[in-house]
Amino acid sequence: MLKELSLDVDNLILHHKGIQHDLTSYECELLYLFMTNPDRILTKRDIYRQVWKHDNYDDNNLSVFIRRLRHLLGETADSPYHLQTVRGVGYRFSGDGR
Repeated sequence: MLKELSLDVDNLILHHKGIQHDLTSYECELLYLFMTNPDRILTKRDIYRQVWKHDNYDDNNLSVFIRRLRHLLGETADSPYHLQTVRGVGYRFSGDGR
């Protein structure tokens, strides 16, 4: 994983730039999915299947979780570093921030 970013899945904790953040189980699963698939575009439907375990995704619900993760990572939708939106498709987690 990344030097400034580590995820403790067992304890639902994100370590980012020396700061510890407690995560919900969905936040942790979502971030784990992204971090284990760096630079791969994940569709919204695929994300829902893997994290929420069903096919009927709620775009607004997913957006809320993405916004929360971006906040924890010190990012915004306008200036994402790791968690990037792929318009009309889904999201990509860039391991090196490209």
